[in-house]
Amino acid sequence: MSSSRVTLHLLLLTFVPFTVTLSGSCKVDPSKMEGLSLHIKKLRPASECKMKINSVPKEKITVTSSSELTFQDCLPEDVQVTATKVIECSQLKDCQKTPTPLSVPVLPTCLPAPLSNVTWTLRPPQSGSVELTSPTGPLKQSLPGQQCNDSIIIKVVGDDGSTIGHFCHQGAIQNVQIHTKVSVTVSGMGGKALKAPFKHVLNVVLKEEISERYIFTVSPMRDTPVLLATPGWPIGMKAYSTVSWIVSVPPKMEAQLMFVNLSQPKCSNRHTDIRVHRVGCPEEDYSRREDEEAKSEITVSDTFYLNMSNCMPERGDFRVLTKITLQESKNFLQTTILSVVSALLVIFAVVLVVVCVVIRKKKKKLNPEVSIYNPNGISFLPPHNGFPKTREDNESHVYASIEDTLVYTDLLRQGAEIGVYGEFDTYRPFTGQTDSNNPLVSEDAGADNMPVGAYQQFQAPPLPIRPKSHVQPLVDNEIYQTDDQSEEEHSPDLGPRLEPEGGN
Repeated sequence: MSSSRVTLHLLLLTFVPFTVTLSGSCKVDPSKMEGLSLHIKKLRPASECKMKINSVPKEKITVTSSSELTFQDCLPEDVQVTATKVIECSQLKDCQKTPTPLSVPVLPTCLPAPLSNVTWTLRPPQSGSVELTSPTGPLKQSLPGQQCNDSIIIKVVGDDGSTIGHFCHQGAIQNVQIHTKVSVTVSGMGGKALKAPFKHVLNVVLKEEISERYIFTVSPMRDTPVLLATPGWPIGMKAYSTVSWIVSVPPKMEAQLMFVNLSQPKCSNRHTDIRVHRVGCPEEDYSRREDEEAKSEITVSDTFYLNMSNCMPERGDFRVLTKITLQESKNFLQTTILSVVSALLVIFAVVLVVVCVVIRKKKKKLNPEVSIYNPNGISFLPPHNGFPKTREDNESHVYASIEDTLVYTDLLRQGAEIGVYGEFDTYRPFTGQTDSNNPLVSEDAGADNMPVGAYQQFQAPPLPIRPKSHVQPLVDNEIYQTDDQSEEEHSPDLGPRLEPEGGN
């Protein structure tokens, strides 16, 4: 019995929790903590924890310079350790142009509890704004259905104490711009302490004024839905406040918008407004007020703005939860097919033009241009319409009558110009000998003294002896007329000459 009682007593001692209290001094130098101020607060007034700074007992300690702290009988759950820092500039020209890192400091191990959270108060100039970016990747808004799996949570609060949103890493929000003073608090997920040093959490820039109160730049990934909530979710937006999301849509993709949770107030002044329009496009793709029925789904095929503004609510509030999903454009295949068809049509047109040009050149080579003899001594080329009508097609060769003075006038004039004929305006009948056996040119007539327009005796060489079959004259008509024949017998009156229709 005694042995069993001892065993039971040992088992009970096994489940008794052991607590260790921390006592001793601790030196703290804020200059080694990224310039932050350290705050140590006693959470349980009834606890036996006693804190001193430079030997002065305190219930709340703020360390802004190098100090010596003393803790006696303090448990980790008895105190809370936080750090704060203020970043501000009064004039925009005095603000730092390069990003300022927001880093979590490493605390001395002599403190009774780990760092609980770090808060940066950001104060831009009156006409300025705050821009927050993450050096380790885009941010994600912590929302129902889009929980953060990170070990830290980033809380952004406005100057009036209203929460703008909770964010974490591994999301799609590239940066956040806020047109007001804000505070950024980094804490452990689920209220846990920051056990590990997160050296670089965010970058901040105090910059010029922006057109909206809040601007989010979003770059969704394909087939990964992104939830975007209005500032203050699940509480509604502040009266007259505005927010804009700039959503980047890659080429050959389209964004599908769904308003999964939409609450509209009853406005006493102005209207709520939801607008969607593509960047660079003056026309809006979507626009609704609180008194209009909203679409449940919108498809946008390019980078776009999603703008929302609140009215002065009479009752209710204005809050919207939007789901954006990137997917391959349905019109991309149609666009590709149309592009290919258009390219083929252009190629076909070019080939057709080239073939026509080649055929035309070949025709020109096979049908060279032919000049036409003109009795007036001028050659001409046929026009583009082809050769003129043939004699069978027109009546240019038909004459009512022919005057003797018009028959040889042109030939005699041209002959006179080259010295062959004399200057005669009319045809003169032959008055010389008509005996075909006599020579046409006299023996004593020289070639230089030959009269123009008259036949002279000519001593021709003897003809060769030919067979009788070759003696027959080739032409049986008479060439010369006799003296007693009149000119009228050999020049019948054919009537006046008709001019041809087509020219000479």
